Amino acid sequence: MIECPYCGADSDEAARFCDRCGERLSDEAEQREGFLRRSSVQYLQGVRHGARPLDPSSAYHEGLCADLAGAVADLSYLAEVETLALSDLIDVDDEDLGALDRDLSPDTDLPETDRRALGLVVLVGLLEDSFEGRTLDELRALGVERAE
Repeated sequence: MIECPYCGADSDEAARFCDRCGERLSDEAEQREGFLRRSSVQYLQGVRHGARPLDPSSAYHEGLCADLAGAVADLSYLAEVETLALSDLIDVDDEDLGALDRDLSPDTDLPETDRRALGLVVLVGLLEDSFEGRTLDELRALGVERAE
């Protein structure tokens, strides 16, 4: 049996789609843009839509953690690169961020620029929620210091 990354239901190993929710069962060999594996994206969609809980004991949760940890570690390669502007690298500017005043969802067919801008806002929000007080202030100070 294989577990559906979206809803968590068991399906037959040979199945291409989940019997419960109809979601396509992950084919990790299938390429997608981004650092998250397809199964991690499906897992997050299932959590966001209430089809399954955020479950730290799930293999999909472990995969998500590995994807995110690898992405954050890869960002370390940007350290000490002079004249590096994130806005240029990801092709998002103030105008794109201003467009986020409307209610955007990653479930819609967003233009890539809007998707990147939304991702940037979510990342900043996650930093704010995850690191509080002095720790967040220290992270900000280190970021400013590195930029100078």
